[in-house]
Amino acid sequence: MLALGLMSLVSAAGLWMFSRLAPRIGLVDQPNHRSLHEEPKVVGAGVVPVLLIAGYLFFITPLGSHNGVVWLLMGLSLIGLSDDRWNLPSAPRFLSYLVAGIVLPWLILPIEQQISVMSLMWLLVLGVSVAWCINLFNFMDGADGLATVQLMSVSLGLGLIATFGPIDADELARCCGALFASSLPLIVFNWPPAKLFMGDAGAIPLGFFLAVLGVLAGSAATSLGIAWCILMMPFLIDTGVTLCWRVLSGDAPQLAHRDHAYQRLVLRIGSPLPVTLGLLAMQTAWQFPLAVTAVNNLLFPPVLVFLSAIPTVLVVVYARSTQ
Repeated sequence: MLALGLMSLVSAAGLWMFSRLAPRIGLVDQPNHRSLHEEPKVVGAGVVPVLLIAGYLFFITPLGSHNGVVWLLMGLSLIGLSDDRWNLPSAPRFLSYLVAGIVLPWLILPIEQQISVMSLMWLLVLGVSVAWCINLFNFMDGADGLATVQLMSVSLGLGLIATFGPIDADELARCCGALFASSLPLIVFNWPPAKLFMGDAGAIPLGFFLAVLGVLAGSAATSLGIAWCILMMPFLIDTGVTLCWRVLSGDAPQLAHRDHAYQRLVLRIGSPLPVTLGLLAMQTAWQFPLAVTAVNNLLFPPVLVFLSAIPTVLVVVYARSTQ
């Protein structure tokens, strides 16, 4: 607990320092046709919690038999930081996400579970799944506080379940604690009206670390994997529906846009605050109780997953019907 408390303090100091340094090195996001903000904002601040998570895993509680996840976090953050500064092409970025997903099982899964993912099909499924988790979190980092609330809700909710639930998942609990502690100060700087954004330097590696939590949860118990899915459902539904809609409409899915439900709602309301508060309320009153139910086997798992999707589906339908 002491280490996690220190992580939060160092993160707060690091974010404050970053907010002063970033404009001097060009890490400022200028408003464009996709932006929901009208003034330049510091971007790339997510590198601070990423560095702290990497340090925590390297020096305090290693994840797996080596430090491969640490190097992937650092590498993805460097790619994201370069994209924040110079706008890298999308193809090599997505390829790096795919490689990270394919390598991940060998970094954190026990040997007996690694054997089950040796086939080419499972490698591709895992690679695409991790790459999609990275992409969807990056897509959703566009409204003040929204991605940070999701990050904290998943890490805190899953961490509480892993710590106090019926399943032994100490490694998952420690990783959730590190993610929550390092990201907690970010909500102060990113809360509407945001002073800074985590940017690709944060959203890409933090999206990857959310995928790490999903793999750890699923490897510990199927019910924990379902709990992770339930907590991720708001972002899964919004990005999934938006992607399908754009593909069916003939729009290029990789191009920047403002077609996500959260973007439509912010534009309609005129402020990101109600949207961010709505996500927080949904996670607290609906997603988390269903996730707790999942690990206690009180209902048939597919029913819980279906129920967890209902609020977000309704929000997405409403958002798409308003413009």
